[in-house]
This record gives sequence, C-alpha cells and structure tokens, in this order.
Amino acid sequence: MRVFHLLNREHALLAIERSRLKVAHIAELNDPFELLSPDLRDPIARKAFRAFRDQVGERHGLLCFSRHWRNTLLWSHYGDRHHGVAIEVEIDDGDAMPVRYRKTRLAWDCRAIVEGGGFTEAHVDELVRTKSHHWAYEEEVRVAISLTGSIPERGLHFSPVKITGIVLGALSELSVAEIRTVLPPGARVSVTKARLAFRSFDVVRNKGEPITVLERPDTK
Repeated sequence: MRVFHLLNREHALLAIERSRLKVAHIAELNDPFELLSPDLRDPIARKAFRAFRDQVGERHGLLCFSRHWRNTLLWSHYGDRHHGVAIEVEIDDGDAMPVRYRKTRLAWDCRAIVEGGGFTEAHVDELVRTKSHHWAYEEEVRVAISLTGSIPERGLHFSPVKITGIVLGALSELSVAEIRTVLPPGARVSVTKARLAFRSFDVVRNKGEPITVLERPDTK
C-alpha cells in the first residue's frame, strides 16, 4: 500500500537522506482523545484506562500516514502551509491500520474488562484504529512501531521506511537538484509538483511540471 506523510522542507530532506521517519509517541499526538475513545464516564474505569494507555505508550509508537495528499487541510496542518513536502511511502498491507472515524465513543464496559483480566491486544488494535469523525479528512493509515525495535536518537525514535515518491507542495521552493543531492544509494523516487486546483478546493498535480524520476545506483 502506498501512503503519504507530510513534512516541512528540512525534515523531508532528512527523511529522504536517511530513509526513515520519526515515530510519533502516543502522549505527543495532537489528538487528546488518542487511545481514549471508549465511554469513560465511570471514574474507576477512567483511572484504570488512563494507566493502561500510559503503559501502551511506553512500549509502542505510531507512523501516521494519509491515503492521499489532495486535501488542502493536510498541507495547511502538516505540510508547512503548502511550503512542505508529501513523502510517498510503501508499507506492507499486513502492517497497515486504517483509521475508522466515529461520531460516538466506543460502548465498552471498561470496568468489566478490567475485572475480567484487563485489556487485550484486540482492544489495543481497535483503540489505535478509532478516532473522532472530526479527523476524517486525514484518511489516516497507521503502522504500530515497537519503541525498543526503533532507532533512538536524542530522545526521539525513528523507523526505516521505503520512500517511493515526493510531492512538492504548491508553495514549495525545494528543487529536484536538492533532492538529488540527498538521495541515498539504491533509492528510486518520483518527484511531482502540486498546485491549487482551479475549479475546486483540492490540491492537484501541476501538469505544467513534468514528473521527474530520480535514481541513485546501489554502490554495494
């Protein structure tokens, strides 16, 4: 499955050069309802659930992607206000966790779950896939990453990815030549320029700019 991750210019160049993306820690995600999607009106269940959420966050993080790059809100929120880049990444279908968007909280009996032995991997899987319908524009796909198996660096964690394409934002000044200088050995990527649509509020491919394929031979 091919998915997209939007970044500013600086972080995009680093991602291309090192063929990796930063793993998002659960506690640092921009949605305060992350992994808190059940109905938590019961104060005892709420306390236990928050502790469980913290435990999950200590062991796992997420790579967060979108199915498409055409939504203008994606570029405004994550693509440095259209000055950034959408990185196209190939992920295994088995690792992909498409997010499901809901208008209501999950109707779980959290106290019964705790008293029955606690939350399971199936519970975690559903939590990771569930978000408020307000986020539906993202068309998000996630990949769960074990923090112990990731690459630690200065308090952050990174995960290797296969980058297959680069979409330059409508206001991006990043050049093909700059991308070529950071392309690692063995990499092959297509570079596409985006623009604002003329008849809709979408972001589309600028057909006036050619799609450029960059390839650097493997030196091994």
